[in-house]
Amino acid sequence: MAPIQDTIGSTYPTRTTSGYAGMLADGSLNDSQSKIVETAAIAFGLAVGAGTADGSVKLGGTGFEGIAVVDKTRTADSYAVGEYAAIAKKGVIWVTASTAGVNPAAAVTFTAATGVIGAGLVTTITGAKFLDTVASGALVRVYLP
Repeated sequence: MAPIQDTIGSTYPTRTTSGYAGMLADGSLNDSQSKIVETAAIAFGLAVGAGTADGSVKLGGTGFEGIAVVDKTRTADSYAVGEYAAIAKKGVIWVTASTAGVNPAAAVTFTAATGVIGAGLVTTITGAKFLDTVASGALVRVYLP
């Protein structure tokens, strides 16, 4: 289907996107925490690990703490160092698939150093599930148990 064009010549997509990285996919968040960003900005929709300071998170941190939730009141698409970040621990959240092979049968994995999420990466998120089949670079819903 061709995009819609108005009388001024602007074009618009015929469908809006279903979501965006870091957006809650089911409208509610079952479990989240506010954590201080420790060493580098964290973009929305990335996986984070525990930082070295109490109550902090970072890319490349220890283990899996959760996924950064979008905050549309911010001017940047990330949380800056020293700010509190909303981190989803349970629920359904949109992320950008960083690899091919993302589907409901694939294990949800991430790369700690970058926080990218996909299939076949280094660290498995125990119990998490992809809810959609998508190509690399596409949005996908991730269920966090």
